[in-house]
Amino acid sequence: MLRPMYPAEAGARPEVLRASLDARVRGRVPRMVVLIGCVSLLTDVAAEMVASVLPLYLFMVLRLSPLEYGWIDGLFNGSAAIVRVWFAHWADRTQQHKRIAFLGYAMSALSRVGLFVAGLGGWISVAVVLLLDRIGKGIRTAPRDAMIAQCSSAPALGASFGVHRAMDAVGALTGPLLATGLLLAFPGRFDYVFALSVFFAVAGLVVLARWVKVPPARDTADGAAGAAASEGAGVISVRAAPIAAAGTPWRALLRAPYLALCGCCALLALFTVSDGMVYAGLQARGRVEPAWLPMLFVATAGVFMVAAMPIGRLADRLGPMTVFAAGHLGLVALYALVSLDLLSAAATVGATVVLLGLYYAATDGVVMALVARGLPARIRTTGMAVVTSVVGLARMAASVVFGWCWTEWSHEVAMGVFAAGMATSLLLALLAIRAWSLAAASTWEEPR
Repeated sequence: MLRPMYPAEAGARPEVLRASLDARVRGRVPRMVVLIGCVSLLTDVAAEMVASVLPLYLFMVLRLSPLEYGWIDGLFNGSAAIVRVWFAHWADRTQQHKRIAFLGYAMSALSRVGLFVAGLGGWISVAVVLLLDRIGKGIRTAPRDAMIAQCSSAPALGASFGVHRAMDAVGALTGPLLATGLLLAFPGRFDYVFALSVFFAVAGLVVLARWVKVPPARDTADGAAGAAASEGAGVISVRAAPIAAAGTPWRALLRAPYLALCGCCALLALFTVSDGMVYAGLQARGRVEPAWLPMLFVATAGVFMVAAMPIGRLADRLGPMTVFAAGHLGLVALYALVSLDLLSAAATVGATVVLLGLYYAATDGVVMALVARGLPARIRTTGMAVVTSVVGLARMAASVVFGWCWTEWSHEVAMGVFAAGMATSLLLALLAIRAWSLAAASTWEEPR
């Protein structure tokens, strides 16, 4: 339904109407973004219930070494890259983002059922089930982020992704709390945790199927009337910057700025230690009791939840590069603190959860907003998938390398090596992000 036009607007010139509309929608987060966030929230409750107890389960029940845990953790973080690009390309070709995202969410829900029997076959069967879950994540992530971009206005991309990541963080906070409560009430009953995770995963599927409705992707708006109609429906269209406006759309993914962006993200991920390995190291060094290990995931998610939306809006105002750099500098500081072991146990744990939470708030949604700004809608999903895939593969390698360093030397030395690598990589990454931002800004057009 079209929004009623006020008398003052009836005789206004088109450019005045466009400016007025832009002022009203700037910074507004559409209803569909919130609904997509609800799906992610419920799914993250299910995922984090499992992820938060995984270090305990693998170390204390299956008795894995740090190197074996590194292989499992690498599989958990990187296996989504196996299918991510192919399904993202399929989503771009068919424009069936919701259906493909639903497939990914359904596979992750199915993996929760498999966890009931995975432990009987040892760590290999657990790895197979986790692989199914991560493949589901790889299928759904890029189509979901593309739907968020389709529903958002250009000035509010950072805010939209910030709201979504904040709702993600609510799920990431709730899941470990529920898992901790179940294990405190029923010690050793990991099957209770797995059963409740199935319930939340199915609930997320229901919300996606029943209530999420996303408009088709388009690179241009249909004028002020079309934009007003979208606003009335709670959906704001966005035009992506057509870096590859001429020729085939795939040329945008072969241009130097995009390849440099992918390379810098992969390089940074290669020196990123997973949360589980950071927490497991603190526990192994006596900084935190095993029963309270899941609460570190809760605290980190709480910081992420509080900071995601404000930092997303800050990225819209200051530019994503500044926020992105600050998040990684915080990670370098964290690795150095843990490596040098200068603080007390409580201070080390507090710094860990705060800096990790701020890192995710300053990088996760900001990177996707960067990619969305610089690619046309017809290849936006694929572009997002390529970036997240190279990051996933790099993090898989990082987990294996960190596990080897921990096994051969110590947790402190491994953290020091990764701190130095992250600091060096960040200098190169900022140059690549600047080139990408300039290329996107030079071709950006607001909806007409």
